[in-house]
Amino acid sequence: MAMAGESDTAAPSRAVRRGGLVPEAPRLSVCILVLDNAVLAVACLDALRRPGACPPGTEFVVVANGTPSEQREALVAHDDVVLVVNEVNLGFAAGCNQAVSVARAPLLVFLNDDSTVEDGCIDALVAAVAADPAIGAVGARILSGDGSLQEAGSVIWRDGSTTHVGEGLAPGSAAYDEPRDVDYASANGLLVTRRAWDAVGGFDERFYPAYFEDVDLCLALVACGFRVRYEPAARVVHLGSQSTTGVYRVFLLTRNQSLLVEKWDGVLDRFEVPHTKDSGAKLEAAVRRAVSRAAARHPLVDAGAGSGSPSASGASPVAADPLGAADALAVRVRGRPPRLATSGASGGSVCAGGSGAPWPGGARVAHRAEGSAQSAGAVPLRSLSAAAWRRGRVTFQLVDPFMRS
Repeated sequence: MAMAGESDTAAPSRAVRRGGLVPEAPRLSVCILVLDNAVLAVACLDALRRPGACPPGTEFVVVANGTPSEQREALVAHDDVVLVVNEVNLGFAAGCNQAVSVARAPLLVFLNDDSTVEDGCIDALVAAVAADPAIGAVGARILSGDGSLQEAGSVIWRDGSTTHVGEGLAPGSAAYDEPRDVDYASANGLLVTRRAWDAVGGFDERFYPAYFEDVDLCLALVACGFRVRYEPAARVVHLGSQSTTGVYRVFLLTRNQSLLVEKWDGVLDRFEVPHTKDSGAKLEAAVRRAVSRAAARHPLVDAGAGSGSPSASGASPVAADPLGAADALAVRVRGRPPRLATSGASGGSVCAGGSGAPWPGGARVAHRAEGSAQSAGAVPLRSLSAAAWRRGRVTFQLVDPFMRS
């Protein structure tokens, strides 16, 4: 199938190829970015194609983000892939936003090209998000190539730095083997519902070319009343840091951490000061704090269990077909997009459903257009231009009394 070119005077051109075997009405889209090593991406796709690895009706969206032409040839040959070709590297955030713009499913999974899913990973992510319509994102248990633990959810600290929970634990460790609410989960094996994605406008492209865009996304999701979860039954094997060199990676981490602090300064004040390497107790306390805050915002969360799982009395049943359960939940919440409704002269506002009922958590958001002394008014959150947000023309400050602990 030939490439279809799309151009824009304000952005580099791209080409989109939708293979003949891509489902017409997918129920789940897996989004993968490729930089300069298509071999890794092919291995990633091969793992997704294993029998039972993905539920029926899954589409694969691959963005060749400045990938050399000789490497792209290995991707064009796959007829079950939606291939987006960018002549230049637009960065991780913009590449993922582009992938979502051509993806058709209500559930979106972001997966690094240097990663492979283990059996049952995708089903576990879908089942987790189907358990509660307030869940906006679910992250996987990420392992290194040797089986050691890379991440079991992550903690955000007051200075914008982060810690991957459980990083470095030995292969086979049973630590952190229960689902729970988390500060954030890395965008590798991360499922985000389309509804949540639309509410926050996707990744902030200012975090170019990579790092901290997933931290920012999760902060935005929580600010809009969504839950962010970790699901240990979803396992991803990640080679790690294949796209940047050591020195450049440190530079990007430092610069983008500063950007995160600038954007979320008032919110980060409610997190703990960073822990030291010998302060395991402080890290565990931060893990428990993430669960307890979720319990305060969402009454059905069982904080006493320590996992943040929905309580038995309020949990939605997950069918044998988890995608079917997700579809049923989508019907329940359809037509109730998050909104910003002003709360009077103060300019504060509250995320609420289209029916006027309080949105989960009642996260209060103060928002102002650039150069304006007044609130932008009551408008659907997703109608606020994502591009304007990325350019800093719309700013948000979380004012959530449940998070003051």
